[in-house]
Amino acid sequence: MPNRYRLNRFYLGIVTAALALAASPPCFAEFFDWSSSEIQYLHGSNYAEPFNPKDVSQSIITVTHVHGWAYGRNFIFMDALFTESGQPSQTNLYGEAYSTLSLSKISGLNLSYGIFKDFGATGGINLGENMDSPQSGTRAWLYGVTLDFDLPGFDYFNVDFLRMRVTEPADIGTSWQITPTWKLPFEIAGSKWSFEGFADFIGKKGDRADRQALAQPQLRLDIGDLWGNGNHLYLGIEYQYWHNKYGIKGLHDNVPQALLLWKF
Repeated sequence: MPNRYRLNRFYLGIVTAALALAASPPCFAEFFDWSSSEIQYLHGSNYAEPFNPKDVSQSIITVTHVHGWAYGRNFIFMDALFTESGQPSQTNLYGEAYSTLSLSKISGLNLSYGIFKDFGATGGINLGENMDSPQSGTRAWLYGVTLDFDLPGFDYFNVDFLRMRVTEPADIGTSWQITPTWKLPFEIAGSKWSFEGFADFIGKKGDRADRQALAQPQLRLDIGDLWGNGNHLYLGIEYQYWHNKYGIKGLHDNVPQALLLWKF
């Protein structure tokens, strides 16, 4: 119980930090070159879980924050996942935090060339815990490089090339992860949309976890813009595809999720 108490306090600290950054008080705002924060609500009804033949229904609340500063950018998110049906009620927390140092910002040189925009060094941590199971938990440490691309129409298109070391639930050595992230805004008949998201391609981890592919693309409609208050309230859909979920061979997610989002 003491270990779980410390972990819960640690997670509470991450959530508090994410919310504090998202609120962007003046002392932080002066530090940021730019920032973006949002709260998402997602709901899906046919998630797959290990050793469970039933479809699982879940609601997910996600807090995200990203900002740029003098030497790069930082990104943090925290998911709270609430099981509603298909298995015993439970709450899971999962979060990731990454920091990227920009070579162009640090050197003061313009490194852009063609579609290539910038090069960075990235480090991060992934954390997960089932709040109803004191012995559960995942920890992974990541480090590597990030390439930023300048593609026509995209607000951003970045690709991380990372080494990953999983230390919990057991130290199973290192693997690799390649993660493209993107945002493509567009308009249809005067309405504002965006297609954005990420995909993780993760290597095999010893004999404990198979190769994985996780993609979560979102299609968002700026519904606030329909009455003159744009860039705040969004409605849309996220599609979750997860091949070999949790590294378990043959366990897959193909889940359309309703999305409601507030950006501030």
